Amino acid sequence: MKDSTPKDGEVITEPIQDLTLTFQTKVEQTSKAIVSNSKGESVPLGNFVIEGNEMWATFLQPLENGDYKVDWEIIGADGHPIEGEFAFSVKVSGDESSNDKQEESVQEDPVKTEESQETTNTPPEQDVKVKQSNIPSYIIPSFMGVLFVIVVGSFLWIMRRKK
Repeated sequence: MKDSTPKDGEVITEPIQDLTLTFQTKVEQTSKAIVSNSKGESVPLGNFVIEGNEMWATFLQPLENGDYKVDWEIIGADGHPIEGEFAFSVKVSGDESSNDKQEESVQEDPVKTEESQETTNTPPEQDVKVKQSNIPSYIIPSFMGVLFVIVVGSFLWIMRRKK
């Protein structure tokens, strides 16, 4: 990993909505990142995009104060798996009731809140990239394999009926 936002060991004092990892190699689509809090609970991620040598994600809601660990696993351009981890802390000073209000609005209408967060925090070009990366990389080759088996099986069945 070449760089990250937040950086390893950094203490974040502003609400954080995004996670960015930059690598020295192109990153394959099967790569992943998992963010967990100090209790070991996984933090849900919203948009997750892999493009070129970057991987970034948005959080569904700003992270609460505490310590966080990011475990990442990538497959580089040469096909070798690479993994690592780093940690950061969130210490946002301020009114805790504002966090409670945000959590209430997520529970009342999660779609509306998620859409408004995407509109305010996600650049428009990310929307297009997310739509491109929604299909798992194994779906198309699997479909082609099944289609090939059907065509070959049909051909053999037709040849057998002619005899």
